[in-house]
Amino acid sequence: MLKSIYTVIASITFCVLCLGFLIPLGASFIPLLSQSSAGFGTPSFDFVGVVKASIYTLKIALGSMLIALILGVPSAFFITFRSFPGKKILTALSAVPLCIPSLLIALGFVLSFGMQGYYNKWISSLFGLSEPPITFLYSLWGIIIAQGFYNFPLVMRTVSDAWKMLPSNEGNAARLLGASEFRIFRTITFFQLLPSIATSAILVFLYCFFSFIIVLLFGSIGGTTLEVSIYQAARTSLNFSQASMLALVETSIAFLVVLLYGKLEAKSKRSQGLLGDGFVSISKIGTTKYGRKNGVEIIFFVILSVLITVGFIFPLFSLVISSLQQRKGHSQNLNLFTLYQYKMLFTRSSFIIAFRHTIETAFSTASLSVIGALFFAILVRLLDPYKEKTFFRVIPLLPMAVSSVVMGFGLTLLVSRGTAFHLVLIQSALAWPFAYRQISSSLGRIPHDTLSASRLLSSNSLDTIFRVMIPLCKGPLLSAFGFCFAISCGDATLPLVLAIPRYETLALYTYRLAGSYRFNEACACGVILALISTLLFIISDRVSKKKEVI
Repeated sequence: MLKSIYTVIASITFCVLCLGFLIPLGASFIPLLSQSSAGFGTPSFDFVGVVKASIYTLKIALGSMLIALILGVPSAFFITFRSFPGKKILTALSAVPLCIPSLLIALGFVLSFGMQGYYNKWISSLFGLSEPPITFLYSLWGIIIAQGFYNFPLVMRTVSDAWKMLPSNEGNAARLLGASEFRIFRTITFFQLLPSIATSAILVFLYCFFSFIIVLLFGSIGGTTLEVSIYQAARTSLNFSQASMLALVETSIAFLVVLLYGKLEAKSKRSQGLLGDGFVSISKIGTTKYGRKNGVEIIFFVILSVLITVGFIFPLFSLVISSLQQRKGHSQNLNLFTLYQYKMLFTRSSFIIAFRHTIETAFSTASLSVIGALFFAILVRLLDPYKEKTFFRVIPLLPMAVSSVVMGFGLTLLVSRGTAFHLVLIQSALAWPFAYRQISSSLGRIPHDTLSASRLLSSNSLDTIFRVMIPLCKGPLLSAFGFCFAISCGDATLPLVLAIPRYETLALYTYRLAGSYRFNEACACGVILALISTLLFIISDRVSKKKEVI
C-alpha cells in the first residue's frame, strides 16, 4: 500500500514539474498574439534591438567558450598525466562552477580587476601610476574573460575523465613506429577526445548564453545580452511584446544548441558531459603514461599556471580576503583579518531571514527535483531500457534550452505577485534534468538479468523498484540532491525576476549588497553562501562514491 502511495506521489510530482515548466514557458509567448486575444496592447517590436542583443549574446557565449577550451584542454592533460604542486587543489576546484554561484565569481573579479581592485592598486603603487592601468572589466571582454575562467574547470574535468578512459592501443602502436607525442595527439588522441571536448564546449556555451547576473554587475557597455534585454523590457519599459520576442529568439537558439548537444552526447561512448558519468570517479582505470617533461611543456605549464592563478584562484581567494576586512570610518585604511563583517551579518534579522529562506528553498527544490527525476529515470529504464526512443531522450533536454529569466517573465504574466512556492516550482522544473542524468546513469548500470529475475521472483510489480532499483542508486540520489541544493542556493536570477515581497535568499541578498557597493559585507555573505553549497556538494559527492554501484 505504501509503495503504491509513494509511486502516485512521485508521478504527481513529475507531472507538476512538467506543468511548472510548460505553463510559464507558454505564457512568456502570449504577448506575441494579437491585442484582442492577448490583452497586452498592440505588439511593438524593435527588430534591430533583437538582432543586436542576439549578436552580442553570441559573441559573449562563443568568446567565453573559446577561453574555457584554451584553458581547460591543456589543464586536463596536466591533471591527468603529470604530478605538480597544487594538483589536488586544482582538481578540487573543478567543482567550483557546480557549487559556486556566478555572482560570487563576478564579485571576485570586481575585487581583483576592478578600478579599485587589488591588481590595480598593486600595479599603481609599484609604478607610481595615477590612473588604474587595468580597465577591461566593464566591457565585452570583461564579461567574456570572467565567464571563460569561471567555466574552464567544466572542460578540464570532463576532458580529463574522458582522457583517462581512452584505449592506449593505437597510441602505443604509433610510438613503436616512431611517432612523436605531439603527432600522436594531433592524429589520434585529439579525435578520440573530440566528443568530450565538443559536449563540454556546448555546455559552457549554454551557461554563458544565459548570462545575466555577471552582465548586470559589469554593466552593458557596448550592448546587452538577451537575458538582460528580456528583464529590462519586462520590468523597466513594460514592453511585454518586445520581451516575448526576445524570449522566443533566445529559446529557439538555445533549443538548437541543446539538440546539437544531445546528438553529440549520444554519439560519444566515453563522454557523458557534465550531466552523466563524467563526474564519477574513474581513478582505477589505467591510462597511458606520457614521456618526460621537456622545456616547451614546462614553459607552457608555467604560463598556464600563472593565468589560472591570476584569473581564477585569486579572484576566489579575494572574496575571503575582503570578507575579513573592515574600513576605519570614512578613511581608506582597512583593518585586516577581522570577523567584523560576519558578526554584523549574524546580528541582522534580514540576513537570518534570508539564510532561513535559502535553506528552505534549496531543500524543497532539491527534494522535488530528485523525486521527479527518480520517477522519470525509472520510467525510462523500464519502458526504454536500450535508450532507443527519441521522445524519452528529448524531454530531459528541454529545460536546458530555457532560462530562468524567461520562466520568471512568463510567470509574472500569470500571477500578480510571485511567491516562495512559485520560486521552488520553477527552480525544480529547471533543475530536475541535472538530477535525472545522474540517477539515470546509475540505473543504466544495473544488469537487465537482475531486473528480469526480480520481476519473476516478486509478487508485487513495485518490488523491483523499491527493493532493487532505488537501493542500488542511493549514492547518485544523494549526489543529485546535493547538486540541486547547490543550484538553488546560488540562484539569484529567479528571486530577482520574481521580486517576491519580503522574500530574499542569500544569493539575492549578496547581489543587493554588491549593487550598493558594500563589497566587504557582500563578500562575507558570499563566503557563507559558498560554504553552504560547497560543503553539501562535497558531502553528497563523497557519500555517493562510497555507495556507487560498480
